[in-house]
Amino acid sequence: MNLYQILQNFHSGWAYLTLLMGVLFVLMIGYFAFSKKARTAGITKLSFFATLTFHIQLLVGVVLYFVSPYAQFTENTMKDATNRLYAIEHPLMMFAAVVLITIANAKLKKSESVPMSSFILGLIALVLVLSRIPWSTWLG
Repeated sequence: MNLYQILQNFHSGWAYLTLLMGVLFVLMIGYFAFSKKARTAGITKLSFFATLTFHIQLLVGVVLYFVSPYAQFTENTMKDATNRLYAIEHPLMMFAAVVLITIANAKLKKSESVPMSSFILGLIALVLVLSRIPWSTWLG
């Protein structure tokens, strides 16, 4: 097994945890924000671990990007949907999602109650992740 396969397997497996943490983040932050509840230690920890999970996924993804045979820029990158997904769309959307979840976590830490903006940013981050997962790789 080479470095690319190891990273790809880790990145694919860790993606399940990242999705789970993203969903938990959105559900719990949404519940607290809509209920106008005060921030608790549990919600702060959940937010931290969700953010950490996203960051680890991003770091592995960045390394994988540079060793991947799929993320190549050629004259056909924009013409081929698969190549465009791996070379441009997936990395950019995942980076944006990590930035948004990081901002949501920072807003949460600075507030006594759970701000609605943290929920909205987390929701957008989750939608970005779901929109650019290479589902064909996952499902078949």
